[in-house]
Amino acid sequence: MLEPVDIIMMTLDAEFFLEKSLYTIYKEIPVNRLIVCDGGSKDSTIKLLENFPRTEVHIKSELKTGAKSLEFLISQVKTDWFVLIDSDIEIPSGWYDEMAKNKEQYDAIENGKVYLAYHKYKIDEEKLQDDTRAGTQCHLLKTNALKNFHCDDDFMWRHTDFLLQQTIEQSGFKYGKVNSTYHVHNETERIPYSSDETKAYRIIVIDEPKYIILDKKKARQKDLDNARAIVKYLDPDYHLVKRYPGFDFVIRILDRNWIKKSNPKWLKRYDHSKSFPFFFKYLIYKYVITKNNKIRNYVMKKYRQ
Repeated sequence: MLEPVDIIMMTLDAEFFLEKSLYTIYKEIPVNRLIVCDGGSKDSTIKLLENFPRTEVHIKSELKTGAKSLEFLISQVKTDWFVLIDSDIEIPSGWYDEMAKNKEQYDAIENGKVYLAYHKYKIDEEKLQDDTRAGTQCHLLKTNALKNFHCDDDFMWRHTDFLLQQTIEQSGFKYGKVNSTYHVHNETERIPYSSDETKAYRIIVIDEPKYIILDKKKARQKDLDNARAIVKYLDPDYHLVKRYPGFDFVIRILDRNWIKKSNPKWLKRYDHSKSFPFFFKYLIYKYVITKNNKIRNYVMKKYRQ
């Protein structure tokens, strides 16, 4: 019999796919406890969670960043291994057994194979590759590997997956990606995180999915927070961070003195991002690469070679 593990999950207005997700979790994983950090959902998220056994819901609307919520959840884990999973993910039959086969080889196991479920199912080819970000949270993790995970509740909202892997590997543990099983990442047309006014600044429209900004002022503030999070928490020499050129386009909006005070290791990349030749790259990135997924995927592939 498989040893039960704790499951940790963050929610905020997750009613669209939460029930489907939970049914597959309880079917496939030996759940010790489902520990949820909710950011103040105003839809039916809490009610749905209450229908499932061994569930602990912590409503933490005072926590504004995903990384701080994750730090809180990790502190609640009591099992030697735990599963970190998003509230809009479905897992197939045999998912946990396949992931657990790799526990002797790795201390942190990312499920790299993901089908993006919009109007149609589409495998995310980029995520299958080594040295690419996780993006979704669908991991089996050794609890000790995250003992050094820490983040202030300030900026780190969108790049938590980088910080998670960086913490694991820089703590001396082994992070691996498994593609022999998969998960389904669901999405629909909606305004994400609508219960939090600071995050409800864009709408998802299903096409080749894209975001449409609803509130430019809030979007600029989140861009600033994201840039600060990158500089404050991520190591520019860490291999995964090195291989993402997009960070250079993001951090150029920051003040140099702030970077010097917060994490001077980023100054070299920042100065490069403010150079005159780089400005033309920035224009191409902003108005061409970010507007076309095919071009973006091609550029990222060439950059990693």
